[in-house]
Amino acid sequence: MNGGSGTARFLGRIWFRALRQEGPPLPPGACLILLNHPNGLLDPLAAAALLDRKAGWLAKATLWKILPLRPFLSAFRAIPVTRPKDGGATRESILGSFHEVHEVLARGGSVAMFPEGVSHTEADLAPLKTGAARIALSSPVPLSLVPAGLVYGDRGTFRHSALLRLGAPIPFGDLAGQGTSPEAIAELTARIRAALRPLTLHEADARCLALAQEVAWLLAEAPGTRVDLEALRLRVRALAPRLGALSAETFAALEARVHGAQAWLRAKGLRPDQVGHPYPAAEVRRWLPGAALRLASAVLLLSPGLLFWPPYRLAGWLAGRFTDEGDQVATLKLLSGALLFPLWALLLAGAAGFAWGWRMALVPLAALLAIGLGLPILERAAEDLQAVRGFLRRRDPAVPELLEARRQLLEAFPELGG
Repeated sequence: MNGGSGTARFLGRIWFRALRQEGPPLPPGACLILLNHPNGLLDPLAAAALLDRKAGWLAKATLWKILPLRPFLSAFRAIPVTRPKDGGATRESILGSFHEVHEVLARGGSVAMFPEGVSHTEADLAPLKTGAARIALSSPVPLSLVPAGLVYGDRGTFRHSALLRLGAPIPFGDLAGQGTSPEAIAELTARIRAALRPLTLHEADARCLALAQEVAWLLAEAPGTRVDLEALRLRVRALAPRLGALSAETFAALEARVHGAQAWLRAKGLRPDQVGHPYPAAEVRRWLPGAALRLASAVLLLSPGLLFWPPYRLAGWLAGRFTDEGDQVATLKLLSGALLFPLWALLLAGAAGFAWGWRMALVPLAALLAIGLGLPILERAAEDLQAVRGFLRRRDPAVPELLEARRQLLEAFPELGG
């Protein structure tokens, strides 16, 4: 199979502009796939859309209380687990969830879960729960324990990119003879954490991690929606320990320079990859015909876009109104959009049909389809406008200074140039 469930692939194509998987393929046979959890329900969506086989998902039982989620839980073959923090958890209920997982594994299937047990925006991985280790050590059949890291271009924003980075299976054969002893569970949980962190953008030192990510973004060679997230992850992983070893004075000076560069880019409305780009005449001539066609097409899509602007804005407002947690924003946008857009289309279709006949009722539905199919054109047109801004700013007096700062940065940290 070329991905997760059909539902995940469909929703993934709508929400994400780019989905990418890196790392070794999943081993054959039973697999327990362990992921970090930085972005709510977008995490199983992105992972299921990218995994090369169907997988069941362990999910907290409280999600079944949210009626709009039940169809998604069914489509994702979710297995409910009652957490002690939610109340009602008993040894029997937890063992029952483990039994369901073991049944899937016994059939040679795969199950994915989030050993942190909670979605969050913290810099480091949350303390891991012991469920993954208990499931693996009590499995009636041999299985592969596969770590997987999720990285997002901008996790709260519609039409950005996501990366799923698979790691090598975690060895635990030496612990199998100990069963589910506390010592074996603690050791395997520690191995899971050690295997997960390098695949993600997590680090214990929040300030160091933040600066590493800011530097990595400044060196990005593409728009934020299409940046190479694997290259970004590698840069952050390489840079974080180097930054952590700097003296406090050197770190603060570098931090100030990076923040200054970011402030200048925001003020000028430029992306980092546009600074210093020469915009040679031959390149501009090749770009112009396609850009003109895309911008003309974007103008044609403006009318249907305006028709569905109200539900788009409402979905964003609802997300901002009901949560201030960064890991839940995208989830609320996705769920409210999945509800509001079809309802709005049906409302417009009913109004048009009542006023002008049934043929006109098809117009709003056709407009919604045109927007969906035209999203790539609109995105490329937005990049064309950004390219025009970069061209106009190419001779800004501050550009040489920023290029020199970049050169010094690459000289100080040569691993970032790879």
